[in-house]
Amino acid sequence: MIRQQPRSKRLCATTRIILKLTTTWEEALHYFRESIRQKPNNGTAFLNLGNVFREQGHREEAMEALQQALHLEPQDPEIHYSLGMLYAQQEDNRRARDFLEKAVKLQPDYPEALNNLGVLYLRIREPLQAVDAFQKCIRVAAGFDQPYLNLAKAHVANGDRRKAEEVLRRLLEIQPHHPMAQKMLEQFTRQH
Repeated sequence: MIRQQPRSKRLCATTRIILKLTTTWEEALHYFRESIRQKPNNGTAFLNLGNVFREQGHREEAMEALQQALHLEPQDPEIHYSLGMLYAQQEDNRRARDFLEKAVKLQPDYPEALNNLGVLYLRIREPLQAVDAFQKCIRVAAGFDQPYLNLAKAHVANGDRRKAEEVLRRLLEIQPHHPMAQKMLEQFTRQH
C-alpha cells in the first residue's frame, strides 16, 4: 500500500496525510521509527516522524525529530516549513518566522509556506508583509482558497475593505459556491 519510502518531499506530506487517515498514529510512528532504525540518516523519515509527533501534540518529540531531519538535510524546505509550523504552534513567532521565511527562500513556489507565513505576519501585526505573502501564494497556486480568504483579512487589517471585497469576488469567480467567501462578502456588504 503506502509503506514505501516517498521519493519526494511533497510525497512525504501526502504520505503523512494518508497515514493519518488510514492507520493509527501508533502504526505511523512505528513505521517511521523502523525506517530510521534501518537507515539512521533518513531525513525524510525524521521529517515524517516529527510531523506525526507534531500532529499528536508531542512538541518535544517533534522538535527532536525535526531538528535531526534538519541536521541531515539542512536545505530541505519541507523541514524548515515543519519547524516553522511547530514554533508557530508554540507561539514562538520569531523562530516560526525565521523557519517559514527560510522555507520560502529555499522554495519560492511553496504555497503552504507562503500562506502560513502570511498568517504569521497577520498574527505579529505586519499586515503589509502578509498581503505580499498571500499575493505570492495566489500567483503560484491560484486554485488554493486559503490565501484569498487570508488576503481579504489582511486588507481589512490594513483598513481597505474595498480590496478585501475584490479578493473575495475573485475567489468566487474561481469557486462560485465557496461558503466562507460568500459569508465574508455578505458581512462586508451589511457593514456598508
